[in-house]
Amino acid sequence: MDTSSLASFATQLNQSQVQQQVQISVLKSAQEMASSGALQLLEGVSQSVPTSPTSANPNVGSQIDVRA
Repeated sequence: MDTSSLASFATQLNQSQVQQQVQISVLKSAQEMASSGALQLLEGVSQSVPTSPTSANPNVGSQIDVRA
């Protein structure tokens, strides 16, 4: 193996490592954004659920029959 092919191999290896680090960084950023979006969605849902019944009868609408 001559010096130029060894240098070329080292350069390619370094570029590959840098590319992998960039991909990991982008993945972590995407995960953080998804996590933040999910948290905002859950906070929005919890804020929109009424804490006290709005009906005159508190039993109306509190149960769902899931049997067909």
